[in-house]
Amino acid sequence: MPIEHRVDPGQGILFVTRSGSIDTQDEHDALDRRRADPLVQPGIRVLVDCCAVDPADSTEVVHYLADSITALAAHLQCGPVAIVVSTDVQFGMARMYAALTDLAHPDTEVFRAREDALTWLRSR
Repeated sequence: MPIEHRVDPGQGILFVTRSGSIDTQDEHDALDRRRADPLVQPGIRVLVDCCAVDPADSTEVVHYLADSITALAAHLQCGPVAIVVSTDVQFGMARMYAALTDLAHPDTEVFRAREDALTWLRSR
């Protein structure tokens, strides 16, 4: 599965790992799994690890992802979201995503280091 999740109830963080090439069916399947997980509670903080994701093909794909992930964040009533990336391309795409979702979900930040993302999430 290109999108997996686990919840650390002690920290109150939903950890999402995205890898490889992700299509719309993958997004829908992952959403269904998160909806069914009783540990995914409203206001949960989210760390999304995108270090192993193939970059989006175009800005249109980023717009689509922004729309669908914003809808997901609204549906799950997510708290702050930290996105971790490892390459310049991923960083640029993630920043574009954060800008596109700023009005609907303004508490989103992009990081290059997992520890920095966790520190930020824990401070929220």
